[in-house]
Amino acid sequence: MNKNNIDATTAVRHIITGFVSYTIITGFICFVILIVVNNFLNNFVGISSRGLYITLPLMAVILVYAIIHGICKLSTYDTFKKSKTSPDNYKKIVKYLNIFFIACIFLSIFVFLELLYLNLSIQTKTIEYSILKYRSVFSDTHVANLANDMTNSYNFSKTNLTISTIILVIGVATSILSLIPYQRKMIVKYNEREF
Repeated sequence: MNKNNIDATTAVRHIITGFVSYTIITGFICFVILIVVNNFLNNFVGISSRGLYITLPLMAVILVYAIIHGICKLSTYDTFKKSKTSPDNYKKIVKYLNIFFIACIFLSIFVFLELLYLNLSIQTKTIEYSILKYRSVFSDTHVANLANDMTNSYNFSKTNLTISTIILVIGVATSILSLIPYQRKMIVKYNEREF
């Protein structure tokens, strides 16, 4: 089968478009699965163990590593299935894709930190609202005890969520960084392969 010749810019555009498209689709599926798992854990298991806040993010990082490598492979395969580029373009393609991957790392760090901040802010506002409601019903001593319990629970949750976020940020950043040498191998492999 004859492949169309494409330049470096077109190859980069196609790979990035495929990567982003597959990431959105996979991200949506993973988000739905995460909601189901989170609901199960909250309703049946009850997350009170610090081990779950470490184990689950580590499992997620391994899954993310496999998924983004699969997406990288698939987007490169799609690009070079019907087209090819000159081997002289490899360096330029890899350079632009490296910039894209570095931008993805910064974006993922921003998203994780923003989600952590949002989660902790919601918990804080919930505690404040609950204390206001309790004051109209219970005595000051009982409200102080409830506030103390909620604050202790919040501090436990804050520590665990921070640990989870750090694990996820490091894992996702490492997974994306590992795409830099992997992407070049995929470009060479699929550009030279006849389909």
